[in-house]
Amino acid sequence: MSIPAGAARMVLVRHGETDYNREDRWQGSRSNVPLNAAGRAQAASLAESLAERYDHEIAAIYTSDLDRARQTAEILAERLGLEVEEEPGLRELDHGRWDGRLKIEIVERWPDEYAAYQADPRNVRRGGGDSYADLAERLWPVLERLAERHRGERIAVVSHGGPIRLVMSRVLDRPLTERDAFGVVNASIFEVEYFAGGWTLIR
Repeated sequence: MSIPAGAARMVLVRHGETDYNREDRWQGSRSNVPLNAAGRAQAASLAESLAERYDHEIAAIYTSDLDRARQTAEILAERLGLEVEEEPGLRELDHGRWDGRLKIEIVERWPDEYAAYQADPRNVRRGGGDSYADLAERLWPVLERLAERHRGERIAVVSHGGPIRLVMSRVLDRPLTERDAFGVVNASIFEVEYFAGGWTLIR
């Protein structure tokens, strides 16, 4: 599919499953957890799907430098015949003291803090780590730089739930309090377009 010369398209990919995902633990930038067997299988299946859907139309693959994203990207890259380029700015949010803990434990130990975060995720720092506003300051310049570099092309960007939900909030014009409804599950993909300084959802 032809892409306008002044536009860039990104296939946003959430990494495959890890044991922390399966156990329902908070998994942020402090948790460098690898893919589990299910996650590797998800990545392999996704690689086949991308190869079939885009048929050599992906020009490059960028990834967060955390293991779960990088391993997902490497599986995609092997199938698509590309090299993986790391971008630390694509990392997940820092979950502070919540990182690695079960969600039920966080609710029980810090109920007021958790409630404040759920009510205002854009501005409240989870566990003393990052808010989505903090993430936005880091993420958008990276995505815009990659878009400028790849005008007229489509690239794959392997990242995490937080960064992709932030993008989806913007392209869908929906608040981050609705982020769990965006469908950003392990190995999910969303294609967005950057054109004239704005972002839109393609699929």
